Amino acid sequence: MSPSIDLVVVGLGYVGLPLASQAVNCGVRVVGFDLNEAVVAGLNAGRSHIDALSDEDVSAMRVNGFEAT
Repeated sequence: MSPSIDLVVVGLGYVGLPLASQAVNCGVRVVGFDLNEAVVAGLNAGRSHIDALSDEDVSAMRVNGFEAT
């Protein structure tokens, strides 16, 4: 059994969210932290707030181990 890898990303803006996306794509469980409650709620609902990632990308992140808080 291989060890699980978890990652916390602080700040889910133009740098943090794509970083979180790439980590999730590599099989890492990611918890993203952001102070903006509207951003957190949107991400947990599968909505992107940046141009670099679509709503579909964020929805896939949620299914594959991403949670915003």
